[in-house]
Amino acid sequence: MPLRFEQSVIDKIAQSRAHIGITDAEIVQMLAAYRLFGFWRIDIETGHFFASEDVHTIFDLPYSDGPVNLAELMSRIHAEDRSLIAETFEQASLHGTGFHFVYRVDNRLGGYKLVRSVGRFRDDASGGGIVGVTYEFVEKLRVVGFEDDARPR
Repeated sequence: MPLRFEQSVIDKIAQSRAHIGITDAEIVQMLAAYRLFGFWRIDIETGHFFASEDVHTIFDLPYSDGPVNLAELMSRIHAEDRSLIAETFEQASLHGTGFHFVYRVDNRLGGYKLVRSVGRFRDDASGGGIVGVTYEFVEKLRVVGFEDDARPR
């Protein structure tokens, strides 16, 4: 079930937005406004995983600014998807690649929800590791057209 896609090491050219006058903070706020959209970092040297509040919520884990309990987090991921995720992180570390993948997370209601993680290897002054975002796919809402409501009954 999990799908993995490697991304080129070359970053996409940033969109010009100076003429729009929108800040990085506003972009992040809007992206996260209507769905759980969390940020995370894996410190390669220590193996610690740090995550924002929404990542904790997605995995139904209590929030802490310290390292996340990876054993507990991984236990929330569908058993068939765990090995691919571990392999993806290993490959990103070894080859400095980016990636994204879709996988199943326990919804705590007897089923699973689809989650996507996008990450990239980082080796700069701020430290080596993998940084990324994780978000839930939201169900598409069925929209009834106005013409349906206007028909005589």
